[in-house]
Amino acid sequence: MHLKSFRYRIFLTVLLSILGLASFAQEDEEYWKKLLNEEVEVENPVYKPVISLGAGVMSFFGDVKNPGTNLLSGQNGYKLNVSTFVGKKNFFKLNFFVLYGSLNGQNFNISRNMQTTLPLPKDDLNNDIYPNSSFSTDIFQLGVNLEYGFAHLIGNTRQFRPFVSLGIAPFIYSPKGDLTYGSGNNYYHFWSDGTIRDFNQDGPDAWRAKPVPFDRKYETDLSGAKFFKDKSYSQNSFTIPFEFGFDFYLSYRVNLRVATTVNYTLTDLLDNYDAEVAKKIGLKSKGYNDIFTFTYFSMNFDLFSDSKTITIEKMFADIDYDPILISDQDNDYILDIIDQCPDTPNGVQVDSMGCPLDTDKDGVYDYLDKEPNTPIGATVDDNGVQLSQDKLAEMFDPKNAVLRKEIKVIPVAKIWTRSISFTPGIIPDKFKFVDTDGDGYISFSELLKAIDSYFDEKTNLKPEDIYDLNDFFFSQ
Repeated sequence: MHLKSFRYRIFLTVLLSILGLASFAQEDEEYWKKLLNEEVEVENPVYKPVISLGAGVMSFFGDVKNPGTNLLSGQNGYKLNVSTFVGKKNFFKLNFFVLYGSLNGQNFNISRNMQTTLPLPKDDLNNDIYPNSSFSTDIFQLGVNLEYGFAHLIGNTRQFRPFVSLGIAPFIYSPKGDLTYGSGNNYYHFWSDGTIRDFNQDGPDAWRAKPVPFDRKYETDLSGAKFFKDKSYSQNSFTIPFEFGFDFYLSYRVNLRVATTVNYTLTDLLDNYDAEVAKKIGLKSKGYNDIFTFTYFSMNFDLFSDSKTITIEKMFADIDYDPILISDQDNDYILDIIDQCPDTPNGVQVDSMGCPLDTDKDGVYDYLDKEPNTPIGATVDDNGVQLSQDKLAEMFDPKNAVLRKEIKVIPVAKIWTRSISFTPGIIPDKFKFVDTDGDGYISFSELLKAIDSYFDEKTNLKPEDIYDLNDFFFSQ
């Protein structure tokens, strides 16, 4: 082996050892940091009210509803909710909420019957009024409900949680009708062919009637118009809201809720149409009070409750007795876990990393150095003795090349540089070729042959494989 190749090998081994040591130091720092920072669960945390803001769609399910109405079609609605836990185990929540939105609808069949079956109502000038079933009403609801989140069945830590709730809520409504368009008393007229026109189908001007669209201005107060009632009716009532949906955990402080509320009202006049009106125009009502739904999503913000866990920074780590952590096999008072020279002979003075002292920095430990005061930068032999100029010249003389068998190669001992582990007594497949005598054990000479083959480019091993082979050798 050439001296240059040998020096390169030693340099590469030392470099990889330093890099491994740096990695170990970082892992070691994280280990101790984890021991000194303990995250503990807060006993009996104080829960404060949770605020949520939601937006969604309000849909009307009554006699006068738009064709194709479903939970996701309708008008916009907005909800503000404040919730708090009730009970010792936090299985239930009490919600206080405010809902604001609007509902509307139009039924062609009902509108046509209003204009053809009943005697038409009159205005102050005794002119005919042509009513229809179109309506729109604002909804302002203030309520409370009790919510159950199935914690009895799925616990309190799930990130996806269903829930149901039931409550009661007074609300205010104000039905308006769209009876006219343009300026003046230009009424909509419903024809049997399914069109809406500007003249009555049976009137003298029917021949010049043209289709007209709804302008949706809802200019007429239906509650006070008294088209079908002897007197105006109250615009206050109650609902029984039943809600179901899911909560999605985003963080400890923020949740996303997707839900639908079904509001069964205690009135049948949200659309200004009930069983009494239906009877007068020759139709049947649906037989139950009006229902409207609110399908929405909301963000729930828990801004004031105590944290579920806190991190405690300790001055000292509580460590259970572990022989591996406190072992010192070479008795140099440096624990094996940080000892970079784990096999120091007894009685030899060491530095803070557990390695013997080298006072003259010549690479030979003091206890082996036969010339302990070698000048800085001097070239020494294995015993720490400075080489003469003649000896150096002889070493670098090409005619006196050093034989491979005369070179002493010392593998670097394991110093906790890698996290790889091996099964005792079993040679990894990629190293079986190193065991040339097949005795199931990689000897020191077999290790040196493998390293020589690597530097002579006679093997497919990579630098990391050399490290692993070195680790495996010392782990046998």
